[in-house]
Amino acid sequence: MKKIILLLAVVSIAAAGSIDPQLAVIMAGSTDTDLIPVFILAHGQVDRNWVDASTYGMDRAERQQFAVSAMKDIAEVAQADILTKLHSSNATGIESLWLANAVYCEITRAAIRDMAARSDVSLIESACDPNGGLIEPVDEHPVTVDEGSDGIAWGVSKINADDVWALGYEGQGVIVAVIDTGTDYTHPDLGNNMWHDTPAGYHYGWDFFDNDNDPMDDYGHGTHTSGTVAGDGSAGTQTGVAPSATLMALRINYYSGGEATWIQAMEFAADHGASVMSTSLGSTHGNTSLRTANENSLTAGLYHSVAAANDGPAAGSILSPGDSPPPWFHPDQTYHGGQSAVVTVGATDNSDVIASFSSRGPVTWWSDYSDSSPLIDPDISGPGVNVVSTKWTGGYTTMSGTSMATPHLAGVAALILSANPNLTVAQMDSLIEVTSVELGAAGKDNTYGAGRVDALAAVQAALSMTGTQEAQGAVLPPSMGISAISPNPVSTYASFSVYSAVSGTADISVYDVSGRRVANIDSSDIQSGSNAYNWQIPAQMGSGVYFVHATVNGNTVSSRMTVVR
Repeated sequence: MKKIILLLAVVSIAAAGSIDPQLAVIMAGSTDTDLIPVFILAHGQVDRNWVDASTYGMDRAERQQFAVSAMKDIAEVAQADILTKLHSSNATGIESLWLANAVYCEITRAAIRDMAARSDVSLIESACDPNGGLIEPVDEHPVTVDEGSDGIAWGVSKINADDVWALGYEGQGVIVAVIDTGTDYTHPDLGNNMWHDTPAGYHYGWDFFDNDNDPMDDYGHGTHTSGTVAGDGSAGTQTGVAPSATLMALRINYYSGGEATWIQAMEFAADHGASVMSTSLGSTHGNTSLRTANENSLTAGLYHSVAAANDGPAAGSILSPGDSPPPWFHPDQTYHGGQSAVVTVGATDNSDVIASFSSRGPVTWWSDYSDSSPLIDPDISGPGVNVVSTKWTGGYTTMSGTSMATPHLAGVAALILSANPNLTVAQMDSLIEVTSVELGAAGKDNTYGAGRVDALAAVQAALSMTGTQEAQGAVLPPSMGISAISPNPVSTYASFSVYSAVSGTADISVYDVSGRRVANIDSSDIQSGSNAYNWQIPAQMGSGVYFVHATVNGNTVSSRMTVVR
């Protein structure tokens, strides 16, 4: 989509962004010359309701492209002055992350304070959790004689995935991005299912660790999870839940401090047509950048299967991004705190008993949750003990962990989309949760979630469901739309997007409650599609309620804004 960038370059320091408390502790223990890895979050996020209205009638792929384009526009506008400042400083490793509207960089603590004083910065947080990284399996051993005698891995048959294949649905046409240690694309069970886009220079995905086009596994974990998603059994054992799905291998920095590459991998998935993501990574509770990236992944229409972690059985042991809210709220969970693409997965054994290591909820550490009103987590459970799957360098190996349960769910999501490609992420999550096998306490709980996933029941429910925006209550929009103002209330910068079906001359102005025009934002030509704005509130504009009116070719839309000084 085309865009227009409108940005007032003068930055007021009347209102400051905040420094996350964990980062403040790191700063206190650093020297003046130490470079500290941080995420700098800019003001402004895409409005999901606006995207829904603007993309009415589009198919899944078109909607995803629109949402991605809108997010890039917003980030380009909101981050412009931040990036200019960083590039003129001693900052290193600067990366713009449009999916979270954040900038990753390494800067001194004095520079952190300077950036936090900017009105276009909403939060600065640490981008290096010393305890974060790959959620390692709790056990790995060679395949035993009994395990090797199964033509279909026990987890695949346990969730009735093979019964779905009998209906003709094997994940065909669905791209699943495996965000992990890479994938051994030479493995005979995986080679036929790898994604590639040779003219663009991609080689089965991308390696964000080494920043090249070769995401070959060098550790084994990613090959194992990839095999559970889509291993086709060519070497003798059917390990994949969705054996005809397409695997996009995204190799990330899976050690401490790799969180920026996790978001980059999610961006790649969203930008290159993936519908499902599978991630077995964890960072300290409350990583705002990861949560924001997953909230925006939901807006783009991606389903994200995420491991709960292997820190059970203690309550409250789920890591980020598994601590993000789900795309759909179970009736046992009071809706609050927004939604994201994340569906968090716990691990069960072949007797449908929760694994002792599987992390438990509730989530209480976010400001929108509390001990009295927590988030129930995990959302669902799946096979995660003694799981046989593909081995790096060939053959098979057995691993245990919530990392092994996660790709089972990702495979089920691929089966559902092959059966009904028009379902929304929220609809997919609701189908999976309500059709799961009830385990543990009645209803959704903090051990099993809604229960153990059942692929056949979920797909059968998907086949009977209409996957359209009408099901979400959307209405056919006019030829224009304007997003909600972000943030609202606003004191310094007002971020929003205008959608126009056709190009034309825009009149975008601000009016007070009496109908008096108090400011003009734009009077230039705009292009069809998404147009992002980041407007600095004039110093003379007092506190109160205002309305941003956008008119193009005689069509007018408006959005309410509260200014607080």
